[in-house]
Amino acid sequence: MLTLLSKCTEAFVLFMLGISFVGYAVFVYPFEKLHEKTNREVKANQLKYAPNV
Repeated sequence: MLTLLSKCTEAFVLFMLGISFVGYAVFVYPFEKLHEKTNREVKANQLKYAPNV
């Protein structure tokens, strides 16, 4: 009985971690990248620190 409980707990924890990573990848990360592309300060720093080729 204890091993079944520990296996269920382990599966639940892994499931919750997986859901949190997927939620971040789907809902938060795209908005962070969009903000990075549209932010003037970020663009200024990209131009400032870009290598001169």
